[in-house]
Amino acid sequence: MSDFAGPNPDMKDRGEAKYFHGRTGILDSFQRRLKWAEKDPKEGTTFLIQAAPGAGKSALIHECTKLAENTGWEAVRVNTRALWDTDTMCQKLGDGWMPLLDEIAVNAGFNKWVQIEGAAKFRLPGHTPQSIIERGRAPLLLFLDEAQKLALAQSGHAETICDFLDAIHNGEMGRPVMLLTAGLSATKRAFKDLGVSRFKTNCYVELGPLKPEAERKVIDDWLKLEGRAKGDPTPWIDAIMQKTHGWPQHVAVYAQAAALQVRGDKRVMTPQGLQAVLEVGEIQRTKFYKSRAEGLDEDHRMAIAEAFASAREDQTQTRKAIMESLAKAVGKPEADTVFKRALNNGVLDHRDGRYVIPIPSMRRWFIDNYYTERDPFH
Repeated sequence: MSDFAGPNPDMKDRGEAKYFHGRTGILDSFQRRLKWAEKDPKEGTTFLIQAAPGAGKSALIHECTKLAENTGWEAVRVNTRALWDTDTMCQKLGDGWMPLLDEIAVNAGFNKWVQIEGAAKFRLPGHTPQSIIERGRAPLLLFLDEAQKLALAQSGHAETICDFLDAIHNGEMGRPVMLLTAGLSATKRAFKDLGVSRFKTNCYVELGPLKPEAERKVIDDWLKLEGRAKGDPTPWIDAIMQKTHGWPQHVAVYAQAAALQVRGDKRVMTPQGLQAVLEVGEIQRTKFYKSRAEGLDEDHRMAIAEAFASAREDQTQTRKAIMESLAKAVGKPEADTVFKRALNNGVLDHRDGRYVIPIPSMRRWFIDNYYTERDPFH
């Protein structure tokens, strides 16, 4: 085994992908919506990407924002607070919006800035995030990651958020404004609860694994462009693909490990080097699953494993079956809390009225580590 320690064990399942391939249909749909919004701002658009953790939501958002900026749109990253708090929205808009904010402040007869505990903050009384955005003229893309957190919006701000989302969705901002969002499987329900229940054609995406040809290109780029590998990388690519199943987070971890290993072996792809890569990838993949299972006690994990152990690897499960297994472990009152926690953590994913442990290897990890054929609760 190599002394190579592998990629950063804290590598997150979010952010720009160094080598991006695939998702062409989604990017084409998004680009068409940009052009459509420019022609008819009254159409409005909310573009939602929903997926399990590690599916590449954030990387896809990054590619979409590049498309927008390359065609003259301004792209601004926001958080859920910015949808109801004017100060936060102003700060997210950044220096480019200062002339407009100065104009609003002067016309209203008050100072835009105040000092609060040593920190400069915006104070624009009488304004909301929506009214600030409405004052602009250029096409604007707001992008929001981890959008499932909208479900946690405080009831005191729900009306403001609803009005803002509704205005964007229905093209009532007076100019081209799009909201690009990504989140876990509770996200679409959160939007529905906030008044956005119908998405335009191709503006709602359930993101799955990469197609094999895209996955192969990503690994190939890491080996050749990053690792400067000599020779035919096919055996390494095939071996890595057997472990990653097209899941972008896993692809990135294994491919990064492979590039570093090859560079350490003077660009030669050896059988020993490949074995070291597979071992490092397995360690990092397990750490990823453990991070997703945080907050779930062992009996919770055993109950979830039991619910899926008898199903085929690609088979979904009903909420009732999962709840029955959880109730047997922790009782009915706590079962609902645990179920929601598993859903919010990305351990469970909603699929057409049923539920699944979204990553095949994560499902296997749960069953291998927490399922036993005997009844573990009695």
